[in-house]
Amino acid sequence: MGTLARFRPNRLLTSFAEMFSHTSQHTELHKTILRGEEQPTLQRCEDYCSLYHCPFCGPEMFKPTIKSKCLKHLEGHRRRAIRHKEFFIFKCHLKCRTAPHFHCVSCTSTFMRKDGFLKHLAMCESKKPKVTVVELKSDESLPAPDLHLTTSEAGSTEEMPVSEGHKNLISEDALKIRRRKAYFEQHLCPKRAVSEETVSQGMADQNSRGDGGIMEEQVRTDDPTISPVDEGDPSVVDLSVVDHNVTETTVSNSAASLHPIEADVAIQTLVNETFSGHTSVESTIPQRSRSDAQDLCPFCGLMLYRKNLQVHLRRKHPDQMSNLEKPASAQVKNPKQQRLALRQQQKIAMESEIRAVFRHCISFPVPISASVVADELVDTANEKHCITILTRWSQCDLERGVKLRFSQRWTVLCKHDTVEHVLPSGTSSHIEKELLSSHSPSGTIQAVIREDAGHQYVEVWGQNGLEKSLDLTALNKHGKVYEDAQFACLAWSPCEKKLLYVAEKKRVEPSAHSSVASANEDGGLVLLEEQDKNIYVEDWGEGLVGKSCPVLCVADLNKGAVIVYAGVPPHISPGQALWAPNGRGVMFVGHWNEPFRLGLKFCSNRRSALYYLDMKGNCECLSAEGVSVSSPRMSPDSCWIVYLQGQVFGPHRQCLRMMLYDMKNRSTSVLVDVVRRAEKGQFAGIYESLPSQCWSADNERVFFSSSCENSKAVFSVDRTTGRVTQVCGLDALRLDDFGSVQLLTIQKDLMVMSCSSPNQPPCLKVGFLSSVDQAEDMQLCNVGGADVYEGFDWQPMLITPPSQEENHQFSGLNFGAILLKPYNLPERRKSPLVVNIHGGPHAHFAADWNATAAALTKLGFAVLMVNYRGSTGFGQDGIESLLGNVGSQDVKDVHRAVLCTLQNETTLDPDRVAVMGGSHGGFLACHLVHHQQYLYRACAARNPVINAATLLGTSDIVDWRYSSVGIQYAFDRLPTSQSLISMLEKSPIIHAAQIRAPVLLMLGGRDRRVSPHQGLELYRALKSRNTPVRLLWYSDEGHSLSKVNTQSDCFLNIVLWFKEHLN
Repeated sequence: MGTLARFRPNRLLTSFAEMFSHTSQHTELHKTILRGEEQPTLQRCEDYCSLYHCPFCGPEMFKPTIKSKCLKHLEGHRRRAIRHKEFFIFKCHLKCRTAPHFHCVSCTSTFMRKDGFLKHLAMCESKKPKVTVVELKSDESLPAPDLHLTTSEAGSTEEMPVSEGHKNLISEDALKIRRRKAYFEQHLCPKRAVSEETVSQGMADQNSRGDGGIMEEQVRTDDPTISPVDEGDPSVVDLSVVDHNVTETTVSNSAASLHPIEADVAIQTLVNETFSGHTSVESTIPQRSRSDAQDLCPFCGLMLYRKNLQVHLRRKHPDQMSNLEKPASAQVKNPKQQRLALRQQQKIAMESEIRAVFRHCISFPVPISASVVADELVDTANEKHCITILTRWSQCDLERGVKLRFSQRWTVLCKHDTVEHVLPSGTSSHIEKELLSSHSPSGTIQAVIREDAGHQYVEVWGQNGLEKSLDLTALNKHGKVYEDAQFACLAWSPCEKKLLYVAEKKRVEPSAHSSVASANEDGGLVLLEEQDKNIYVEDWGEGLVGKSCPVLCVADLNKGAVIVYAGVPPHISPGQALWAPNGRGVMFVGHWNEPFRLGLKFCSNRRSALYYLDMKGNCECLSAEGVSVSSPRMSPDSCWIVYLQGQVFGPHRQCLRMMLYDMKNRSTSVLVDVVRRAEKGQFAGIYESLPSQCWSADNERVFFSSSCENSKAVFSVDRTTGRVTQVCGLDALRLDDFGSVQLLTIQKDLMVMSCSSPNQPPCLKVGFLSSVDQAEDMQLCNVGGADVYEGFDWQPMLITPPSQEENHQFSGLNFGAILLKPYNLPERRKSPLVVNIHGGPHAHFAADWNATAAALTKLGFAVLMVNYRGSTGFGQDGIESLLGNVGSQDVKDVHRAVLCTLQNETTLDPDRVAVMGGSHGGFLACHLVHHQQYLYRACAARNPVINAATLLGTSDIVDWRYSSVGIQYAFDRLPTSQSLISMLEKSPIIHAAQIRAPVLLMLGGRDRRVSPHQGLELYRALKSRNTPVRLLWYSDEGHSLSKVNTQSDCFLNIVLWFKEHLN
């Protein structure tokens, strides 16, 4: 510390004027940056072409055109724009640079890559130059004080005096200063090293040294708690040398606010008062208000402006505030207890932040269905027509702990086969207690099956409100109506006078006076003898509890009656029904229920067939025997039916064939065959059900969505040639911003699709079909949904296993993964990695919106979602390669994906890796914490498979227990010692003694797929060996743990568990 230069008052004002002028250099925004809902200006060129130019593109990039095309072009700019605070930042194609780029809001920087630009936006405002302010204390007997200001960045000091009228530079927070002063006096200066006399003598000595001279005096103390501070860090106050009349403070400033931080100034003022005994002089240099800054509420995690935070605390958290405001005598003075209280407050704040992030990510609406309900011609000469689209959405409400459903109507103005404009949807309508709904073929009326107060009703709604209502419960013809995806349907007859649906067969309990119950004339009752009242009734397993004997029912709206169809064979359970041409019969999928029922949900390998039932009760099988059948869809001209067909047993989900049935010739052919393995980025097969409306208007093409490597895309197949074409996905229609596309419906050649990616919630897009040979030219228009781009990055990965990990029977197979990485990492700080493993095992992680993965990433974790060999989307060979290799091949794939990720991504911390998964994913997670103890530091498993041998007798899919270990299943198969040994050897339970990583278990008490006793078995094994383990029990949950409150609680506990054990 040397002698400080003296500043003159007029130079001080000049310096601060320069500083404030510097902050406003970049306040003028570039023309590609718009504020709020401001729209880009579009003006006609009056100099040359009289056409419209894009304001963001040069004429060489976008050729001037008519206004409508230019507006459509601007919509593309809007979709690809970046939302930053209140600004929309569009990509600039002007001559600022040779390539397209983005302009920063806060500085003059430009970036061509979106990911680099997003990182720059977050870091731009955090750059803070250092400014050191030195104040000279005044005394009546001393000369006028001088103020010294040293700018550390410039490395030089200038003279700038201060006039008498400029004071109050440093705003006070009296409460903070008082607390910090008390802490300073208590802990740092219990005994003052310099008495008032010494200070007075020192001041007298200083006055005697000359006019205006500054002499440095070193104040010594014997208190060991006060240690010298390194001069190299200007942000730390040096207590070893303190002048009695000088206060030195270092302040961090940014380009937006060049003012001292109040906490630093308060501490330095405290130091000056303690050592000198003089009251500090408050400078009054103008300071920008900080009321626009935001703070996090420590109790609920809500981000509020500082000027509103105190009001929020008083209104929403009066009890917590009253505890904090207790007098000092009532507070605990034990330092250890104070630290515990502080940690408790920090934990509360952390939990609030976690809940707030999860609430944000899970609250985005997800479209579940769409239908075209009206098509009106509004301009005959120009062939303009108006199409109405009805969409249905699902949304989670954490406040009530329920999933809400609502509907939206969109009006699309079209010319020929081009969408010109989409009118606003207006207010959404909440759907209450609705089980099923369907619009009539004409679109004029709608049928709804609703449940209210224990009764189920059929309602018919028209233009004048409710037109018809039937109380199904009062009619007492059948049991509960089915609303699931495996059996349910609600279909209008061609005459629009009848409704076809599926319900549970009526059961009659024997009365006290009669031992036998009689069946009604429709055959809808089940005879029950007195001795049969406690007989066991089978059902269709997980997710279909209580559904055993479905029947086909027809509601005659004119007669107000319900008829239960007779003629279905007793060993067949009908579902997914539709009307035959002319309404003379029905077609349905019949599942075999003999010799006993197996779990049906998530299983496409159950024996079933396509049947035709006429009005006389004659039933005929239309498909092959000994196969599985699903998703029958009839063409608009009622001449063709397509359906999906697979094999029985084996993999529980598989690559399916698409079959074509000719109604006239009564013949069946293969339209799309099973894909054994696919080239990179090519069609990899069909793995999910078809949309309810999937035919083009000319009956020539069928459209569907399917998994393809790490994404989901939309494909079409030509009915005559069988050629499969990718219509919409990563490589078509310029949808590079979206990782997955899901087709909801196609009606009258208008496609409605849901598009999303790991950092973009779902949105709806519509577009008309183009010609067969130019599918990539189809124009899509954004309709609705979330317009949000979350601030993290993601990337798909394709991984080839090394030779030592190859499956020699299925060599050359690849597998995939998706990595999500957070932005804005602190300097030299690496992200912890969470490995997320899907269940199944024949399931798939698509690059779509995943609320759990997004919330983890927003909380600072990197998330790796692995599609190991056996996942869907990579061909049938990949699926079959896992049979007999569970617990080895899939474990190696996940670990290989982690090693590749850590090797390629230097921003990830290899010392902080956790693993999580559900069902088979939990099975793999428990394997990994044993096999690779050095790498995986924590584990979270939801309903995991722990002991495959004991699961054999408790699971609703006993066939998969055999198939997973490579044993062919049959209904009459009995377990052998060899099969049980094979299952046990592939189970994590035999390695429980070697598990050292902390394990969090989450179990559903009503799980029919994986018994909760599986998790309890591991819990007891770890507990007895003092391995850290925690068990969460959800008594009313099934296998999926799908209730909103359960999802929220699981996520909170997982994050807290990982933060605790990855610290």
